[in-house]
Amino acid sequence: MADAELENLQQRWKYLYHEYLPSLAKARHDSQKSWPVNLDHCFARIVLDNAVGIDKPWTEVIKSPAIKNMTTTQLQSAISLAERIAQGHVVLVDLDERSLELRGKQGKKRRVADEKESILKSEPANKKSKKSASTATVSSYFLPSPKSPGKKTAESNVKQEETTSVKEETQDHVDIPAQLKRIEDSDITPFRKKTLAMLCQIPRGRYSTYGAMADHISQTSHKTCARAVGSAMRNNPFAPEVPCHRILAGDGGLGGFKGHWGEQGKFASHKHELLYKEGVRFDSTGKVKGPPFRDFT
Repeated sequence: MADAELENLQQRWKYLYHEYLPSLAKARHDSQKSWPVNLDHCFARIVLDNAVGIDKPWTEVIKSPAIKNMTTTQLQSAISLAERIAQGHVVLVDLDERSLELRGKQGKKRRVADEKESILKSEPANKKSKKSASTATVSSYFLPSPKSPGKKTAESNVKQEETTSVKEETQDHVDIPAQLKRIEDSDITPFRKKTLAMLCQIPRGRYSTYGAMADHISQTSHKTCARAVGSAMRNNPFAPEVPCHRILAGDGGLGGFKGHWGEQGKFASHKHELLYKEGVRFDSTGKVKGPPFRDFT
């Protein structure tokens, strides 16, 4: 009887985070004023961090996959919070902010608040500059004054900081030649060297598949298969600079051949987060959006 109850709770939890909440988010349901996320693994992170982790990320409390390792009480807490989100009894944005804070990240609300505070701090200096300008000599109006930035300069500084921040997030700062040298100088097999070196060609924000890599190797070197490529990437000694997390299954899922980085593996949520930060997106069914990278050389 206890096993049946546990299974029912597991099915209910999976339905809520995997289907129901993402569908509400995509429809922009009015139960929430704002839907900051719409992917199932994001809802799982938010709910589990707040209902199971409480004061720490849920991964520090239970093993992954959560659905198989939660107790009856933990499942009930997760289900209860998910239902309250759906009914609008709690604010999803606040829960997301708390989840991100537990993981040492800054949510959108905090970033906006910090930017506003920065602008407010710059306003007294701008007012002082305007006041001193009224008593300036005529010649000062025709000469550049680097010491009086003015309001436009302050605003442009904020915009420049935002642009710089975006560039830092989107640019890949990995030294590719250095990583290729690390691979070449290692004592791993030639096939592993070839496979790991190919990973360095996949741009940030893109993904490829085991099959795409196998096709390229088969066409340019020797016959191989997707599983052999996956085995060559296992226990990648150069991660994360050599990005094996950018390789997914041919069906658009996480892949991993049922390993730790696969859909049900203990690092599945971390792989999702790495890809999400880089710009790779998944739909509500957990399948990746867009075509795979195939332009290997």
